[in-house]
Amino acid sequence: MDLKLEVLRMDVKQFRKENPRVLTRLLALIELTKFRQKHGVLSEQDRERISAKFEATGRTLYRWEASYGKGGVSALVPGKSPGRKASGIRGHTARKVREWRKLYNWGAEVIQAHLEHDHGIKVTRFKIERYLRRKGLFRGRRKKLKNKHCQVVKVEHPGAHTQTDVKHLPHLLANRTKCYVYNFKDHASRWSFKKAYDSYGPAETKDFFQCVLSAAPFTISRAQTDNGVEFTNKYISHCDDPKIHVLDELCASHGIRHVLIPPGEKELQGLVERSHR
Repeated sequence: MDLKLEVLRMDVKQFRKENPRVLTRLLALIELTKFRQKHGVLSEQDRERISAKFEATGRTLYRWEASYGKGGVSALVPGKSPGRKASGIRGHTARKVREWRKLYNWGAEVIQAHLEHDHGIKVTRFKIERYLRRKGLFRGRRKKLKNKHCQVVKVEHPGAHTQTDVKHLPHLLANRTKCYVYNFKDHASRWSFKKAYDSYGPAETKDFFQCVLSAAPFTISRAQTDNGVEFTNKYISHCDDPKIHVLDELCASHGIRHVLIPPGEKELQGLVERSHR
């Protein structure tokens, strides 16, 4: 079949912005026509090589050429794919879906299981989701809450911001018994100090901080910890008036400000949590 380059190029100008798929097919036919005018003979290998440039096959190129020869550029416009129209949910099934969604806030999978188990009705999960979306009862996936502790904190003076925590390690010691590693981390200098104990509590905390104060090459002015019983008596449930913790007494005697993070916000202990690894 002889195709004219002038006509093909005019069609390309027309469909350059209207339909990208038709444009691709016209460019493939132009490439095919150029090769046929230059070499005269077009083999199957040449056809496959030309079609590969446009992510198609040689057989598809045959079909495009035949369609263009019969109906022109309008024959290259892709038609609608044949298929059966989607059937909606109606009647008793629709009432049950709305009722369960409003009363129990069930998702599509749970509604599908109850329809099949209790009423013997088989409906796909995607059809239930489509029905809920059309009725305004479908919510997409919840967006992940952004971490509010994302601000970068810079500390210039060592000892001005320190973090302390305890890590339970079951098989660290030579006799394969559990231990509790106290971990101290300075923000500015990244200096750290660790010591392992066979248990944890106020006595171990006092001994650990005394070792830190004697080993630290700088003066500590702020000590930050979590709300564990080894660091504070503030959240002991059975004490209405908890007594002063030994760590608070030790910090007060050395002029150190003891800071407790808000409960459940471990991100504020990021340095020492990362150091646990």
